[in-house]
Amino acid sequence: MIMRANECFTLNKTGTTYQNRAENCISQGALTNSKRPESLVKGIYPTHLKRGKGAYLWDEKGVKYLDYICGLGTALLGHSPEAVIAAILGGMGDGISLSLSSTLEVECAEMVKSFVPFIDKLKFFKNGSDACTAAVRFARAHTGRKYVLSEGYHGSGDGFVSMTKPASGIMDDCYYSDLNKWDQDWGDVACVILEPFNLDIGKDRIQWLMDLREKCTKEGVVLIFDEVITGMRVPGYTVSRYLGIEPDLICLGKAIASGMPLSVLGGPREIMDDPQVFYSQTAQGERLSLLACMATLQEIKKKDVNNLWEQGAYFQERFNAISDIIKLEGYPTRARFAGSDLDKALFFQESVRAGILFGPSFFYGFAQMEFDILTLSTVSDIIRRIEVGSVKLGGELPQSPFSQKVRDK
Repeated sequence: MIMRANECFTLNKTGTTYQNRAENCISQGALTNSKRPESLVKGIYPTHLKRGKGAYLWDEKGVKYLDYICGLGTALLGHSPEAVIAAILGGMGDGISLSLSSTLEVECAEMVKSFVPFIDKLKFFKNGSDACTAAVRFARAHTGRKYVLSEGYHGSGDGFVSMTKPASGIMDDCYYSDLNKWDQDWGDVACVILEPFNLDIGKDRIQWLMDLREKCTKEGVVLIFDEVITGMRVPGYTVSRYLGIEPDLICLGKAIASGMPLSVLGGPREIMDDPQVFYSQTAQGERLSLLACMATLQEIKKKDVNNLWEQGAYFQERFNAISDIIKLEGYPTRARFAGSDLDKALFFQESVRAGILFGPSFFYGFAQMEFDILTLSTVSDIIRRIEVGSVKLGGELPQSPFSQKVRDK
């Protein structure tokens, strides 16, 4: 279904769009930085969605899209997977946040450990930012050191945001530094935190990770793998297991609960059991997210992540064979689009008009696997039209979301 630029927004009875209404009631106009209209082709993309099912989304106007943003990586099984929804609905009658620790949090923790066996103990949080911030706190307590070396994006905690100017509202000297620019002694470094796979999964990157593991061990530095994105979408379920490189602490999130608010910080008992570390939230044991996590992990276990990885690699190979003006760079289940800003904007614009939703980050999940031929055929047609100059930009050039700016530093 073709969507025209002037048909993107739904009006209510007073003639006001959802985005107009959001500007009047939601701080900064959107709850999530990378979901702002400015992050896509403003004026062409829909701004608000009504629902999602499987590989599809429907916007506020009822227009249907094949989705490759995948809820920013949360919808590995597709949107609204039946087993997950059934688990949530089936457990709602037993309460959401109970007055003491629930039996469910123990059962869910045991299941997570079965997927990541090197974890001794773990804590649940509500998002990846909390898990990464808590990881740093536990690492500092364990080592008694202050400096944090970071590579890439790890959420909205003060320390991580302080590394990217202007870092408005952050006044404290958080002692966070860029890992790749750190040339001082490691004697006061508490931890290193990074996404083991951001986009690069080449041999040099893997060797660098092995060398980093060795150096952290030698220097007594806690190595933290932020696998909020990679968790459950690589062979072996985590990069740590896939490569056989064990970090001291691991953070998981996004796909583990199919979009319900849940994240995990796990590691050895000597770090995770420190009684002096305080990180507590009322909703850490909220039952519906735990039910969603268990159902999600059970469904993932039934599926073949290796097959997803292989088919995703084949999809990217065929996509990249179409043209040199737009490429996918990354690993089989997650990538980003490379090309000039204008070409990418034109590509996004024509894709969404053709009913395919792409964004700055590309995700490939189980629900997308049956649509390769349709997607590649549509993409090929769009790119050919861009190459011959028959496409004009009808909206605004996208602005990089904060997370991408940090990764591109």
